[in-house]
Order: sequence, then C-alpha cells, then structure tokens
Amino acid sequence: MRILLDVPDVDVAYSSASITTDEDVDLSDIDAPWADESNGLCGAGIPGVLELTTGTHTGYLPFRIELHGSEPAVDPRWEEVVEVSFTTRSDEAFLTGLMGGTSFPFPLLRGDYRVRYCAQAFGEAKHSDEAGDSYLMQFWPAPPAPSRILVQTSAEAAYWHRARRKQASADPRAAFPEL
Repeated sequence: MRILLDVPDVDVAYSSASITTDEDVDLSDIDAPWADESNGLCGAGIPGVLELTTGTHTGYLPFRIELHGSEPAVDPRWEEVVEVSFTTRSDEAFLTGLMGGTSFPFPLLRGDYRVRYCAQAFGEAKHSDEAGDSYLMQFWPAPPAPSRILVQTSAEAAYWHRARRKQASADPRAAFPEL
C-alpha cells in the first residue's frame, strides 16, 4: 500500500468534493456523475471524475488516498463504505472541494481502478459542527464492475443512496419529493 495523499483540510461546500483526472472535463451537468449509480456517496458516471458526498455541509475535512496492488480488506472502523469503478484520463489526479477551491494533486497512473470510498461520522456531521467526519479512498487496479454499497450505518447515507437511485430514474424530480 502506498499513501498518495493525506490532507487535513479539504474545503467542502454543499457536502461535495471531487476527484478529477481531466482538467477540461465538462462538469456542467451536476447529475451526470450519478447516472446509473446504485450508491449516493461516490458518483463515477463521468470518465475521469469521482463526485463525493460528505456528511459536513461546509467546512474543512481530512481525506486520505491510498493505492493498493489488489483489493484490500474492508476495515470495520469505517461506518459507510461504497465501491465504484474509475478510469483515469491522465497520470495525475486532483482532489478538490466544490467550486474548485484548493486543489490537492496526487499521482495516479492511467488505467482502470476500483475505488473504495469510506467515511466515519458521516451521519453525525449533519447534526453537529464538531462531528469530526473523515474520509478514506482506496484505489487498486481492476476491470470495470458494478457499484456496490458495502457498509451503510447512518440514516443520512441511506437517504443519499435512495436519492441518487431515484435521480437516475426517468423523472429527476422523484429524487427529492419533499421539495
């Protein structure tokens, strides 16, 4: 295992962060990363882009990104865990908060990967500025495969999983019927 990035202060807004490997990618369609997703925490519907949902709405969060040679075991300390397939478009990736903000570059060779997105204190973050939510992303080489929800413990994560599945349906208004 190799640590690619470990930062304590990714500036998130609207519970969003992203990883991109293509500076010229069109992100104007905010629903595109979630097309055909079965989870609501890590959208991979655009090649070279991972859209990430965080528990904290606005603030600075710790993220750690690891590269593994093969699929790592699921660490039971993580309360929310999803997996997606991801294809890089360059040999460098960037972790950013919503709207660009500070960008954290890290090396990631071109190719197909499986990505595991893990969260702690995701559910508590909605209710407290002191929740201390944190995030881990694990990459390893793998062919494309369907997304999976491996661990889901909070009502907030369940909400996002439901909302994103409905969002992929024919009627995008079905995602948030309460609005």
